[in-house]
Amino acid sequence: MSTHDFSGKNALVTGGATGIGKGCAALLLETGATVTIAGPDRPAIDLALDELQPHARGGARVRGSLCDVTDEDQVRAAVAEAAAGANLDIVVANAGTGYPAPILSLDAEGWLVPFRVNVMGTAFCIKHAARVMREHGGGTVVAISTIEALRAPLFMAPYPVSKAGVDALVRCAARELAPFSIRVNGVRPGYVDTDSARAAFNDEMVQSCLDATWIKRPGQPRDIAQAVAFLASDASEWITGEMLNVDGGFSVHDGEDFEHTARMVVGDAAVDDAKPRARR
Repeated sequence: MSTHDFSGKNALVTGGATGIGKGCAALLLETGATVTIAGPDRPAIDLALDELQPHARGGARVRGSLCDVTDEDQVRAAVAEAAAGANLDIVVANAGTGYPAPILSLDAEGWLVPFRVNVMGTAFCIKHAARVMREHGGGTVVAISTIEALRAPLFMAPYPVSKAGVDALVRCAARELAPFSIRVNGVRPGYVDTDSARAAFNDEMVQSCLDATWIKRPGQPRDIAQAVAFLASDASEWITGEMLNVDGGFSVHDGEDFEHTARMVVGDAAVDDAKPRARR
């Protein structure tokens, strides 16, 4: 249960009809925000609206906006709809996509597909949200990146490269918009169990992710939503320009194992006591 209170706040979540975006929308509704979910698929939006409405608390409402984030006019309209003649307090720039292909075969369109959605789409959301926010005393933006922005997946280069661009955009926007009391941060999810992840990952890839994750379970959309709510709340009011890894420890890479040295220094008993015990 989240302890945040967004009563009376207006929020926009792009890519809000599915997966992480829908999880963020649900938590924001539960904490009192009126949420507009934006996406390019009307049937998916309508289905999500039905699923999300029971999460609304107090006077919160959920609305849908048909929006392709690569179309600046549609982003402008979605922002206006979400602000509803007042402020747009929270934006979750979640819409994203990838393009799987070897670098040796990628043409311009293969690179541009994720750049248009991930970088330009996020930039348009920040631009038009910030124009509203600066007239109403500020607001917060949380961009959804990926832990893959720090890694080198095979045959998927446009995705991490474009998401690394999102990370840079967060820093630049945070610096430019701080004078208007607008904070911009980001979240880098690890492997999250969503329909899109299941479509992209086979069983071997999922197991590889879990093997490298210290908390031995896949992430859930709510795990990311909790981090987003923190970054959107007053609890993080002195945080801007930061990227928060939410990945169960996946990004904490292995170092050398100094067990033998520790045994020499503190003894076998201390080391054995610190190691996981086999379940009986």
